[in-house]
Amino acid sequence: MKRERQSGAALVEFALVLPVLFLVLFGAVQFGWLINNYLMLTNAASVGTHLLASERGYSSPYSDTQAAVLAATSTLKNTLAITVKVGGTTCTSDSACATALGTQTQPPATGTQASVSLSYTFTPPYKGALYSLKSMMPSSLSATMSELVQ
Repeated sequence: MKRERQSGAALVEFALVLPVLFLVLFGAVQFGWLINNYLMLTNAASVGTHLLASERGYSSPYSDTQAAVLAATSTLKNTLAITVKVGGTTCTSDSACATALGTQTQPPATGTQASVSLSYTFTPPYKGALYSLKSMMPSSLSATMSELVQ
């Protein structure tokens, strides 16, 4: 007699735990996606900065830096804003960066920093209103790396 009254207890317990289980599962996927994009962004900024800092005397440091950053972030879906600076001055062309970096015989001022800043609009995989998972995620990611010009 006691067994018959408990026949649906497991189903009721499962129904109560299922929303929490989905929240944890989808939250882990969202967070994993966020961390993956952030690590890709910081790696791309690091690669671009290292390349820019070692481009002294080259004719196309700006283009080379942009190409390296875009190659490192090729799987990101949204557009990426790239800001390249040498010695605190923003470079927008190869000639401006080449002048700021110096030549093989004429080095830049001591302590000149090369930096690459990236900004990316983050899009989480679950965009709906499922337990407000989208509202917990940042809408943009950014990374900045600096290195001394060699």
